[in-house]
Amino acid sequence: MKIIAALENNSGKFLMEELDLEDPKDDEVLVKVAACGICHTDIAMHGGHYLLGHETSGTVVKTGKKVRGFKPGDRVIAAYTYCGGCNACKGNRTYQCSHIYCFFDGKRLDGSTPFSLNGKQIFPLMRQGGFSTFTVCHKNALTKAASSLDLKSLAPVGCGVMTGAGSVMNCLKPTKGKPLAVFGVGAVGLSAVLAARVCGCDPIIAIDKIPARLNVALELGATCCINTGETENIAATIKNMCGGIDYGFDTSGSHTLLENLRLALNKDGKACGVGIGGNINFCRKERGEGKTWESPDTGWSMPQKFIPQLLALQEKGNFPFEKMIHFYPFDQINQAFNDAENGRVIKPVLVME
Repeated sequence: MKIIAALENNSGKFLMEELDLEDPKDDEVLVKVAACGICHTDIAMHGGHYLLGHETSGTVVKTGKKVRGFKPGDRVIAAYTYCGGCNACKGNRTYQCSHIYCFFDGKRLDGSTPFSLNGKQIFPLMRQGGFSTFTVCHKNALTKAASSLDLKSLAPVGCGVMTGAGSVMNCLKPTKGKPLAVFGVGAVGLSAVLAARVCGCDPIIAIDKIPARLNVALELGATCCINTGETENIAATIKNMCGGIDYGFDTSGSHTLLENLRLALNKDGKACGVGIGGNINFCRKERGEGKTWESPDTGWSMPQKFIPQLLALQEKGNFPFEKMIHFYPFDQINQAFNDAENGRVIKPVLVME
């Protein structure tokens, strides 16, 4: 079938192109895309040769012969793809699937892709390719969504929201009443703030250089904020606030912020991060004090289990992630990218319908 997709030209601008999309194979699902979020990973991959977009929501149009549990008309959220058969998948660690990097590059296990342009294969990032009017996903990437929820608002749940919330709830697993700090409050960091509020952390400290983000963090549950552009010693400021933190989460990858997280972390403190290129290597003394660091890909989340938990919290008003979203018509994708890269919006979402 013919579809419309946004592909980059040599100058890095997105152009609407007519692509060919194959029918779904036995284990795949054809989805009409309702909306797709723009994630930091899309921005990092900007200028490459992928069909970008991996925060997709939409409606099932057709299913492969071996697909069970989905039917035409079902509303779905797409997350990362996993095979379901390797040791990690069988051990409920789908986020560590042995084929995850193949799928990240948009390839089926046989190296093919359902997308093409003038006979040339086009590889969809994370096997989604959500910057399109239709996509074909592996069945394991999909989670059903109730008809009572706003489908276009659900797009970011499968990556940014799930990663931030999962990093807190699945990795840090904070004790109620203990202090937690989030370094960098874009969409992933704000999702972590929401999760920290659900877990009952106190205080919840939001740290960023963009005042608008800090204001949203306060609205979503942060109890105090630190503006890095106005604060000389972040670690000392944190210690003055609460004596240090028991939990820290970094989305920035900034060596400066990570060093402040290290200095602010209490004994037996747990920290994790998903910022590209950044981590903490604790010394022997710090490890002896019980301090730990993890890098939880996708927040150590199993989509079909964790996404329904988040949606249930949202329906009750306890996880209003939609407050960080700014919608753009699909044909305004270049403006949406520009606004995201310049910090003018927190979570841009392209609407295809």
